[in-house]
Amino acid sequence: MHIPTLFPSTLGLVSIVSAFPSRMSNPERLSRRLLLRKLDTNADEDSLRYQPALDFDKDSCYHTAAIDRDGVVNKGLTNHGPITRHCRDRDRLDNANIYTRKRCNNGWCAYMYEYYFETDRTRLPLSGHRHDWENVVVFVKDNTIQRVVASEHRTYLHKDKPLLQDGHPLIVYHKCFMSTHNLRFANDEDVKEVENDYGKWVIADLIGWDGFPTPEFKKRLSSHKFGKANFHLTDGQFAWSLEKAAGDAVPGFDCQKDGGKEYKNKDKDEKKDARKEKQREKLKEKDDEGEEYEDVNEDTGGEKENDTKKDKDEDK
Repeated sequence: MHIPTLFPSTLGLVSIVSAFPSRMSNPERLSRRLLLRKLDTNADEDSLRYQPALDFDKDSCYHTAAIDRDGVVNKGLTNHGPITRHCRDRDRLDNANIYTRKRCNNGWCAYMYEYYFETDRTRLPLSGHRHDWENVVVFVKDNTIQRVVASEHRTYLHKDKPLLQDGHPLIVYHKCFMSTHNLRFANDEDVKEVENDYGKWVIADLIGWDGFPTPEFKKRLSSHKFGKANFHLTDGQFAWSLEKAAGDAVPGFDCQKDGGKEYKNKDKDEKKDARKEKQREKLKEKDDEGEEYEDVNEDTGGEKENDTKKDKDEDK
């Protein structure tokens, strides 16, 4: 007599588990999150001139775009798992933006450059956080860099004469011992051995405070909640961050307000020059297209003349 078993087979259990996945499953652990497409560079000439160049230690993520071309803000990555999983892929650098805001008065200009990272992980199980914002501030007087500061958690490191490459301060994103990540100044060893996938110092596409596609983009980025991380270019954060960065080393500089007409006029002139340059490029493209069209016509005309001569010869 056959007595049916009361226990399902191992294969049956596997089938049931596969059919009903756990609600605790984290999709981010199973597949890479879709990339955000970066914005095109749109910043004034001086902000581009003093923009830092970055490298990234091998135990560190790459910075990337915080908002894409459709106005979608980056959701970030979980702080669980291996330190550089998904956040150190080359395509992160390919789609990187940096955001900048400047303040000029009393002979000084301060340029703040803000870098977004999707996560800040450590090797400890309950530490780190989704999203990370770090920044560098470059203080300039008489068209010369006088002071550079780099964010280190809630404080700033500073140097009056950092290493430069073509006028760009060299900065490294790295992991602090038994802690999260921050920026530091490059040393001679860093210059000898660049560690990112490009094999060179990175200067990503820069977006000025007035360089977003529309005011709505800036509003979305400024109002978004990034958890434990703060976007320092907002009206509520900018002046306070400048005060911490300047300390007592920038005499006469007012962190609270922008300068007078001389600075505003300079900005207007730079924007006009940028518009004129774009117009010149468009006209040049049209001229080049016109020359190609004329060349085609000339070649066609030559062929027609030869055909006419052949016809006359045949008639004779």
